Amino acid sequence: MTRLYAIAVNTFREAIRDRILYSILFFGALVLLTSLAMQELTLGDQDKVVRSIAQGAIRLFGSVIAIFLGIGLVFKELERKTIYTIASKPIPRWLFILGKYVGLMGVIAAELGLMALLYIVLMTVQQGFPASSVFVSWVMLYMELGLLTAWAILFSSYSTPTTAAAFTLAIFAIGHSADDIWMFGQKAESESVRAFSEYLYYVLPNLGVFNATDLAVHHMPIPTEQFLWAMGYGVGYSAVVLGAAALVFSRRDFK
Repeated sequence: MTRLYAIAVNTFREAIRDRILYSILFFGALVLLTSLAMQELTLGDQDKVVRSIAQGAIRLFGSVIAIFLGIGLVFKELERKTIYTIASKPIPRWLFILGKYVGLMGVIAAELGLMALLYIVLMTVQQGFPASSVFVSWVMLYMELGLLTAWAILFSSYSTPTTAAAFTLAIFAIGHSADDIWMFGQKAESESVRAFSEYLYYVLPNLGVFNATDLAVHHMPIPTEQFLWAMGYGVGYSAVVLGAAALVFSRRDFK
């Protein structure tokens, strides 16, 4: 436990010193502030439009931060030559992966918390304190970012940052299109195509499970069943992906 804590804390400290991370956070805050100006440019229910843009910005930039943190996991250690020191010590490689993941999730929690705090302040001043469903949707978003980070770590454990970024972005796109892939596949005339689309639907991540933004924007309650399913799905799937990352990383030769 002590070694896990040390790796996680060290990862957290390294990540929060990254200037690119602050740049991403700055643009996220800028979009949140810009969403207020959209109230004067939109028709219909302007408050809902502002909430939709602001919550969409939190989701988008949260995903960018998760991908950015995960893809450089091993590369930065190789670049600084510290991976050779770690590999030579009696530290299980699965513990290294887990510690890095915990540290990265700590950074994501901090960044998400800052954007959420800005959202709360802006909405409270303009529209009133956010509904409870908004906070529940952020918990679900955090679980989604945890799964996305796990995939980024898996890809970074055996490839370069560029390749890891491409693969993780593909997972992000597929994950948010899982329902569409299944729906279009089931409409195909070929039985093999329908079977393949169903296979992809159940094997690849379905990030739509974590998306409760529409309910939060309309200040509607999020069903308990949906929340619990998202939590269970996120924890289980993330554990499997991290297990695969640990297995791949343990077999990698750094000599």
